[in-house]
Amino acid sequence: MFETIEKIDGALVYHGTMHKRIYFSEADNVDLDNLLPKMKNLATKMRYEKILGKTSKKSVDVLKSNGFTVEAKIPGLYNDTVDGYFLADYISEKRHENDEKTTKTIATVKTIAKAANKPSTDSYFQMPDHLKIKELTSDDFYMLEDLHKKAYKYHPHQIKDLHYFSKLKDLNHQFLGLFQDGQLLVSAILALNVNESNVEIVDFVTHPDYRGQNLSYFLVQDIKNKMEKLRCKTIYTMVRSTSYGLNITFSKHDFKLAGTLTNNCLVRDAIESMNIWYFKHNP
Repeated sequence: MFETIEKIDGALVYHGTMHKRIYFSEADNVDLDNLLPKMKNLATKMRYEKILGKTSKKSVDVLKSNGFTVEAKIPGLYNDTVDGYFLADYISEKRHENDEKTTKTIATVKTIAKAANKPSTDSYFQMPDHLKIKELTSDDFYMLEDLHKKAYKYHPHQIKDLHYFSKLKDLNHQFLGLFQDGQLLVSAILALNVNESNVEIVDFVTHPDYRGQNLSYFLVQDIKNKMEKLRCKTIYTMVRSTSYGLNITFSKHDFKLAGTLTNNCLVRDAIESMNIWYFKHNP
């Protein structure tokens, strides 16, 4: 499987050798004194290099006392009232390091993206009539897998398959597709958390023949328009910190920068840092 997803002591845990990382969430109502040693033991056993946790303010001090540091903060992530934090513990010190060139690139991307934070209603940003967006069902998962195969042709270990999509569906994920003449050009996967009133955009994949056209812009626009239907007050996402295009896209949609997760996951051939962007619903 692309990544192991399991419940440990009530927390939702994602982990795998590809990212060499553990990511746990939904940990507010669990006993962290029991959970954290299990996370560290799992990391040691599997030779993972980083543990990332998402939690509310009430658990931050416990995580800090166990060696975690805050990397990002989203105001009102939980039901638009309680702040959310992303904290990391680095099992490997090298995992926490970036070279000078990468550090400068990340800083430049942030500067340029923030400058683009001027949402526009110009007709240029309206979706062309020949493009259509629809919610994907289990019957469409074969198209999703095919899109992943095309997008990650030279990186087959990163291809998400039918089994993985089914697992995500069982965990209350929704799937969207941008089509042209029946062909799936871009997909997005949303993690819906009704109890927390938030949605995470966990994945964008674009057909290789259509990269560079900023088609993901229209999917982000559609997701924002569906916030009330999705019963969420906050949308957030993790974006490659060195990607000018996606960071600018979210900034143009009035997303705010929450922080940067250092060397968080494998993207094609390299472990990359991820910027977290969030958008608040203001009725």
